[in-house]
Amino acid sequence: MEFTPNYDQGHLVVAAARVLSHKLEKPPTREEIGELLEVSHEVIGAVARALESRGIVKIHKTPFDTRVEVTDHTLLEELPRDDSGADMKGEVDAFLERSREKHEKVEKLFGEKEYEKRKKKKQAGLEAQLKEFQKKKAVDPFAKPDAVEGESPAAESSEAENSEAANSEGEEPAQEK
Repeated sequence: MEFTPNYDQGHLVVAAARVLSHKLEKPPTREEIGELLEVSHEVIGAVARALESRGIVKIHKTPFDTRVEVTDHTLLEELPRDDSGADMKGEVDAFLERSREKHEKVEKLFGEKEYEKRKKKKQAGLEAQLKEFQKKKAVDPFAKPDAVEGESPAAESSEAENSEAANSEGEEPAQEK
């Protein structure tokens, strides 16, 4: 969509360029025009490009600056008199609406309520995992690998102690039934 300045915008930029050309004795830069009109140089650049495409001004670009020179001010009369070409307010309103919608979407994803729901769900899952872990039989890391199931390592050690005590007294070790 090509930007089309309205009659008033075109006249302001051309008038500022003519005044500054007379005052500075050279074509003004976009920044100088923007400073005089109290408008950002980006807006001046957009208006100047649109005016250049219509043959009203000539933009001279150098490595150091960009100057605007008025070539044919009479072509300003062909610009639209209303704001239909420059519907900036409508575009800004549409942008703000899209921005608000995105903000609401992000708020929904990361807002307090959703965060709390996800946090509670995660905590419930962790609690369930903990209960499952606690239900499992604990494995004794000190148990002998050849130990028979159901026989605890403590029973094996008491059996070994009994046999040692019997050997020291000269008796045969007692066997468990």
